[in-house]
Parts: sequence; C-alpha cells; structure tokens
Amino acid sequence: MQEKKEQDNFEKRFKECDDKFNTIFDLTSVASKIIRSDLTILKVNKALCEMLDYPPEQIEGTKILDHACEEHIVHWHRLQEEIWSRQVPFFKLQACLYRRDRSRVWVDVTTILYNDQGETFGFTVLDNISGMKQLEESQKRLNLALKYTGTAIWELDLETKEVFRSRDHDEIFGYPQRQEHWSLESYYPHISANDLPVFKEAINNIQTDGGIDVQVRLNRADGKLQWLNIKGKTETNKKGKAVKLVGVINDITNDKIIERHKDDFISIASHELKTPVTSLKGSVQMLQRDANRQSDRTKRLVAQASRGINRISLIIDDLLNAGKTYRDQIELRKTNFNLFQLVQEIVELFASTEVPAVTITGKEDLMVYADSERIGRVLTNLISNAVKYAPGTAEIKVELIDNETYVKISVIDKGPGIVAEKIPLLFDRYYQADEQQQQYSGLGLGLFICANIVRKHGGEIGVESVPSERTSFWFTLPKSAGS
Repeated sequence: MQEKKEQDNFEKRFKECDDKFNTIFDLTSVASKIIRSDLTILKVNKALCEMLDYPPEQIEGTKILDHACEEHIVHWHRLQEEIWSRQVPFFKLQACLYRRDRSRVWVDVTTILYNDQGETFGFTVLDNISGMKQLEESQKRLNLALKYTGTAIWELDLETKEVFRSRDHDEIFGYPQRQEHWSLESYYPHISANDLPVFKEAINNIQTDGGIDVQVRLNRADGKLQWLNIKGKTETNKKGKAVKLVGVINDITNDKIIERHKDDFISIASHELKTPVTSLKGSVQMLQRDANRQSDRTKRLVAQASRGINRISLIIDDLLNAGKTYRDQIELRKTNFNLFQLVQEIVELFASTEVPAVTITGKEDLMVYADSERIGRVLTNLISNAVKYAPGTAEIKVELIDNETYVKISVIDKGPGIVAEKIPLLFDRYYQADEQQQQYSGLGLGLFICANIVRKHGGEIGVESVPSERTSFWFTLPKSAGS
C-alpha cells in the first residue's frame, strides 16, 4: 500500500514537472524546439512559430534541414555529428533559416543534449540575430566603400583628445597595420610643416566654428605627394558645449593633380590668347581713330567690338589669376554708372542667338558705384548659365530691385533647377553642378569668379532653386561709395 502511494506521488510530481516544462517551453519569448538524432523537429514553441511564420503542425514532423538555407546545411550536419556521434553535451552555431515567405532569418543556435526513457534528444534555443547580421553586412559594405574611395572616419574626443577611427584610417597615414593608440597629436608629425599651422588653427576654432574643414599635405617617407581633406562636425552635450568631433578624412590627391593640370592649361591658354587679342585691340583702336569716315552703323559696330575685346581681355586676366587668392588680386575700377543700361547691353549680346527671350524689369535710371566691366562679366556669366542649363525654359528674366543702400540683381529661369545638396558647392573653384558634365563645356570657374567679384565689391551672392520649377541666381551691390 505504501509502495503504491509513493508510486502515485512520483507520477504526480513527474506530471507536475512535465506540465511546468511544457508551460515554460510554450510561453518563453525565446524560440525553442526539440529535435531527435535525425534532425526531425518533434516540438516547437510559439516564439519559433512566430519567427518562421508557420503554425506548429507545419513545423513539427519536418526536419530542420527543410528550413535551412542551402549554404548553411553543413552546419546542421556538424551539430548532428557533435551531439549524437561524439556525445558533446552542448553545441553552438550560427545558421540561417527560411521563413514561410522565403525571407531569411539569422539565428544563434544553442543545443543541449538530454536523455529521456533511453533516447537522446536535443533541446535547442534559437536567438534571432538578423539585426546584428544586417549591421555586420552594412559595416562590411561601409568598410569596402571607405577603402576604395580613400576615405576614413574619425571621431575626436575634445576633452581627452583621443581619436576613435575606422579600420583603414591608419593606412592613409602610411601604417600597414593598425596602431594601438591614436590621439590628436598623432596627426602632427604626418602633416607638412606648411599646412600644420592651418590644421592647428582649425582645431583651436572648433568650438566657435562648429567643425573643421581643411586641406593638408602629408609628410610621406617615399616623398610622394598626398593631399587630405579633413572634415568634421561637432556634437554637443545637454549644456550646448561641443564634446566631440565626428567626420571623415578623404584622400584628394587625384583631385589636386587634376586641379593643377587645369591651372596649367588655363595659364598656357590664357597667355596664348593674349597676343591675338592685343592685336585685335590695336586694330579696333585704329578703326576708332578713323571714325570720321565711317557710317553711324559702322561706328556702333566698332564700339561694340571694342567693348567685347575689353571684356575678353578682362576674362583672360581673370583666368590667369583665378587662384584661391583671386579676390585679393582683383583691382576694381569703380565708377558711377546706369545698371539698367549695362544689363540692356549684356542682353543684346544674346538677342541674335537662338536662345529664350531675356526680359528686364526694374528702374531704368538705377545708378550704382562699381566696376562696370566686371559686373558685366557677372551678368554675362549668369545669363549664359541660364541659357545653357535651362534650355527648355520659355523666358529668362533679369530683375533689378532698388533698396535704400544696395541693389539686388536676379537672373531667373524656369529650367530643371538644382538639388539642395549641390547649392553650397556652386561657387567653389572648378565645381560644375550638372552630373552629366560631358553635355556642357566649361571649367567650373565662372561662378567662382563671379562670387569673388561680387564679394570684392562688398556684396553678396546666392541661389534659390525649386527643382523643375524655378531657379534664381542673385547678387547685391552697394549703390554708392559710402554704402
């Protein structure tokens, strides 16, 4: 009697334990399954069904290989060998499974060996690591992109001066292997003596400038020329203080070589043009001295030719001096002149060509104090760009707005426009906005020269664009010498 009672109590406790196990197994948030030695799935919980998007009856009785991605089947065979052939008590692996819609889910698998009534089973827990795998793949793609574009990522702690950097960062500075430690001062011996003061000044001004953007040359052991563009933006704490700088370091050596070739070409071409233009100028001056024997129409044409040659001479001078210090080299010859009349004169240059109509709005007696030849250069360039980059526009409008101390001149077209991210670069030296650069001629100096002319006058220049609707290039000029 006592023996039967003990047996009943044992069976009751066993059933209670079995019920508890089943409850925990079913309700746990971690995907779990029980498999036997041939990898047949005997039991699954709700979390695994949700992971694979199957009801339990469509998983139980199948083999785990039926759900495994083909290239990872070998991993499950290894689990089978380790657990059941070598009797390893537990085994870990990473694997990839198919969901019902054939999308993939990455799992971290832990299988524990246990015996039940003389048979060996595997209790398997599957952690979903798809997010981590996607992050790893993104990191691989990022590292590959950085490697082939000569770019490194850096993060400077502004308090400790420690630098955290991407994998290929140290290679840019000539190290075949990653260095154990890198700080702000680690950059100093690698930057050329001529550029080091500029770099240090940019670092000292990080708090006020909100970042850094400098171009420096490297001291390379092999003596080769190498240029870097070091950029970064600050991140602030809750009190608004900049605590770190995050940015990129780009190898811009090829860009600098191309820039030097452009400089050489412009210098040679400009010098070669000077001689024939000087000859033309002398011929026109001789015609002007003989004006008494010319008709009124001939006089107008000669005067127009003279103005055109003067502008060409000015353009050649600009090209010869279109370096980064161009604005400092400009010598302005300011006079009071009628701006409306100058615009009319420029517009007439386009009237005989097959271009959209150019209209002018504004006061006809609008006077400014400026260098008329150079402002004519700015207007010619802006109108020419509107004609070139907005060929489908029906009309180009030049708008003159008279304010108390300055005037605003806008050249407006209804062409394809300019995307927002390109606008800050438009006035950089050698920059060309259109992606299909082979469609258009030019060296990317026009807007750079225009911006420097306007700023030398004490004015401002800018652009407002709504793609596919409207683009307006504008600049301002003081109206008088005292403005």
